[in-house]
Amino acid sequence: MPSLLRLRGTAGTASLLAFVGLLYVLPIIMIVYGAFRTAAPGLPGEWSMDGFLEAFSDARTYSTLGNSLWLAMATGIGATSLAVVFAWIVSRTNAGLRRMVTPLMVVVLAMPPLFFSLSWNLLGTPKFGLINQLLGAIGLPDTLLSVGGRWGTWFVLCLKICGLGYFILIGPFLAMDRRLEEASLVAGGSRLATFVRINVPMMAPAVLGAFIINFIIGLIAFDVPLIIGKPSGFQVLATQIYAFVTNDTPPDYAAASALAMVFILAVVVLVAIKWRLLDRRQFTTLSGKGARPEPWDIGRWRWLCNSFVLAYAVLAVALPTVQIVLGSLQPLFGVQRGYSLDNYRALLADPTVAPALWNTAQLAFFGGLLAVAISLLLGIVGRHASVGLRRTLELATWLPWAAHGIILGLALVWAFLTVPFLKPLFGTVWIVLLGLVIASTPLASRTTDAALAQVGRELEESARVSGASALRTAVGIVTRLILPACVAAWVITAIQIAGNLEVPVLLSLPTNETVAVMVYQLNTRGETVQAAALFCLVLGAAALGALLLAVGSGLRRLLRRRRLAPPPPIVAESLPAAARRPAPGFVAAARANSKSRTDLLLGDE
Repeated sequence: MPSLLRLRGTAGTASLLAFVGLLYVLPIIMIVYGAFRTAAPGLPGEWSMDGFLEAFSDARTYSTLGNSLWLAMATGIGATSLAVVFAWIVSRTNAGLRRMVTPLMVVVLAMPPLFFSLSWNLLGTPKFGLINQLLGAIGLPDTLLSVGGRWGTWFVLCLKICGLGYFILIGPFLAMDRRLEEASLVAGGSRLATFVRINVPMMAPAVLGAFIINFIIGLIAFDVPLIIGKPSGFQVLATQIYAFVTNDTPPDYAAASALAMVFILAVVVLVAIKWRLLDRRQFTTLSGKGARPEPWDIGRWRWLCNSFVLAYAVLAVALPTVQIVLGSLQPLFGVQRGYSLDNYRALLADPTVAPALWNTAQLAFFGGLLAVAISLLLGIVGRHASVGLRRTLELATWLPWAAHGIILGLALVWAFLTVPFLKPLFGTVWIVLLGLVIASTPLASRTTDAALAQVGRELEESARVSGASALRTAVGIVTRLILPACVAAWVITAIQIAGNLEVPVLLSLPTNETVAVMVYQLNTRGETVQAAALFCLVLGAAALGALLLAVGSGLRRLLRRRRLAPPPPIVAESLPAAARRPAPGFVAAARANSKSRTDLLLGDE
């Protein structure tokens, strides 16, 4: 029997590793394969270095490489600085709006990058954007603000991704023991010296880890540079890869794959550095009793912190939402009169819109569900696996960062047109679904892993001792305990999938287009108000779905509280007279019992 169990365990591990390899490792292998082939995916060709020669002999490559490095560095610094400020406000101050920061960051992270790109592209349009029209109304030039180009791309990207750095930093900031700072102050150090000598060294590993993540996102960004930067001439490597595939005739897949390899190598090195930093970090700021996590009373500076939080809420949520809703109601973009629902009527009358909405709904629903299910499976298996297997599974959920977005789409093109048993699926909705699931796994895994970390191992051990199987324990105990977190991960992942442009822009065909691709095409053709209306339809549907889930969850909690509530006390007046009278002998027995207790306390025999 032990040998049979070992055989079953070995077979299960091999099957799991094969599944993980097919889903996450194969796309990266296919990128490397494609960089050395002379023919397009699926066609006979030869091994060659021509892809590298074409990519790196093109003058555009070096300018876009410089732009990508600049954007990555600037985004890393800007987004990490914002994250540090917000983490400090929440963990160390008594600002009134500090409790608003975490929900705000969740909302911003859940918003698709395409929504941010399109809304800020409208907001910052000279003369016609909402901000410029407001500036013109108060006597300032209505061409003062323009988000196009290098700095606009950086600004919008920092607003979008600083939330990720915030969630990396908030834990270490909350865990920091304030007594270390007080000891420095008692020793005669100033506030500035305390910050430099105490806070900075303690937080340096976490801040550097957040910087590396933001640097990677800036390096691989596609939506924001494509919508905001490219029309003004600001190209990055991701948009250059897209141009090799879509603008060149015939498409230069080898050169695109060669550039993608630069991305993959850079991201793998940066993620390895981040892991090493976080693994070697010692949380020496944690202490036992005596730690005082109460915030500082910052006095009159509270207004500055509150203003900072409020400004971010306006710039990251309020203004983009208002602009895209107003734009969807305008007859022409920037015309502040004649608001109507004509754009929505035109979209609903378009025979191509309904299939795109239906495709997007299916992909968001099932893609989010599959991404969360896979993340949960890998997380549960990793809890009980060896260190090596656990590291392998964790690495698998990070690999999509190395082949992110447009690179993942290119990798799947190579895989589905080159591998014989995958070729029949090319051009179907299944390849788009697979790409979106792979791209969404890192986001879903971070949520499910955090929830699993809160479930004690003793609960699983108790279930196994009681005779429950591993499957029943995983489904009936662990999954039920973290079900709210899984539902939240499903909603956030589904919203991200609905707005994902990077994967379907290369993998979808006119028969299975998504809303994101259609929005990009409408915006490219100058039909901006229709693009805004189409995005509003998707966001409205997502908000309605999230609201229904929230209401259902609230009703479920209410019914559970009622079911677990103790029964109401029995009121004596509601009983019949016979029931209110004590039974014969009850009073005498009670008195005797009371006397015996008293004698025992007094020591009488």
